[in-house]
Amino acid sequence: MLVVEHPARPGWTLKKGAPEPEEKSPGTYRFRVSLAAKATATLPIEEVRPVSAVYQVADLGPDQVQLFMKNGSLTPEMAAALQKITTQKAVVQKLRQEMEDRQKDIARIVDDQGRLRENMKALRGSAEEKALQQRYTKQLDDQETQLAALRKKIQDAEVQRDAAQTKLETMIDELQLEASF
Repeated sequence: MLVVEHPARPGWTLKKGAPEPEEKSPGTYRFRVSLAAKATATLPIEEVRPVSAVYQVADLGPDQVQLFMKNGSLTPEMAAALQKITTQKAVVQKLRQEMEDRQKDIARIVDDQGRLRENMKALRGSAEEKALQQRYTKQLDDQETQLAALRKKIQDAEVQRDAAQTKLETMIDELQLEASF
């Protein structure tokens, strides 16, 4: 008879179907193995421990959804629901980016208008003043038209973004999943 001692680690348990120990102490499992003289035997001991991970659906990306599908954690229905959510997140992000781009365009135009106004101040008393004043005034007028159009686009994008964000939040709120990892 051979007695094998295996450490009993905190948080770990013997896997179902693993051999049961003959004795248990606070830090050790003892297994008895019948063994003939000069014979060799193996005693596979498998342990498991619970691991938990928290994922926020709002933070999941398409790559994580694909990874969960690949490792078998999600059913095809769950994966489809999560992919719809990540697609909606992309729509919201695209609208946010569009708004940021329009804001940058506005800032660029405002900077250019400041430059034009400074140039107009510097023209006082010069011979080319009238022609350049007209040119700069036309540029300022065109830029004001562009600014109005950009501000309208930003307002439209805000309305679309808010609607898309509301839809995303509704999708997340209505989502019910159970997964095992």
